Amino acid sequence: MKHSADQTDPIFQAARKQVRKALKALPAGATPSDEDIHAIRVCSKKLRALLQLYRPGCAKADIKQVEQGLKQLAASYAGLRDAHVQEKTLGRLITCLPPQQEAEAQPLFAYLAAETSASSSQVSPQDPHQGFAEILADWQAKLKLKHRKDPAKGLDYTYRRARALALEAHGGGEDETYHQCRKWSKYYLYQAQLLCNRKAAKASIELLKQLGERLGLFQDHCVLEDSLQASAAQRPELSSAVTHVLAALAEQKQADKEHARQLFEQLYQQPHGPLNC
Repeated sequence: MKHSADQTDPIFQAARKQVRKALKALPAGATPSDEDIHAIRVCSKKLRALLQLYRPGCAKADIKQVEQGLKQLAASYAGLRDAHVQEKTLGRLITCLPPQQEAEAQPLFAYLAAETSASSSQVSPQDPHQGFAEILADWQAKLKLKHRKDPAKGLDYTYRRARALALEAHGGGEDETYHQCRKWSKYYLYQAQLLCNRKAAKASIELLKQLGERLGLFQDHCVLEDSLQASAAQRPELSSAVTHVLAALAEQKQADKEHARQLFEQLYQQPHGPLNC
């Protein structure tokens, strides 16, 4: 009787299924479209979420080694996505400014668009077919479930990690804590979607989606904030426009945090995860 990972490991099965889904519309050797890039990055995040289900049964170093390959693959496409999002976010913020400030901010928009375009042209993404194949091979060689209850233990581990970060963010409010909470809440969302009974998990999944969207906006606002601060240092003539947009960004970030805190209170009341897989 065979006991290969693809037959006995539901986590590996789910990972392989997600890769096939992400690459289904992308022939080998073809240039990925914007939709393909989005699918590749989402797939990478879902696989990173699934990796956490091996905790605490598998060695942390083995999990991190497989995860590193996923990080590198996703990072090779990050510049393309970030450039587009920064332009979109800045454009939206500028339209909310008073008319005089909006007009003053147009040269800033043009400058940032040119900078992000130049940066994205230098991106050299990995081949996704080869990248995912190597990652899955490494995964299958290094990670094995020790017990049929391991995925449930991993799900609870992820919940408790996300909850601890949510409590810290709720109390302290540091940007980095919100970023980490977003990562682990996303892991919990993807795990619930891929392994839990959809009907039983429906309420939690909807709240986790809302939290992911809000903290995703928060992440975009933080990335733009960093870019604007760099622009102000490099182009003093844009400093006035940067000041206006940074003020608007600060208000948006505060609203993001307040909305996230409300969702924290709904999602992370219990000390252990309410879902089973």
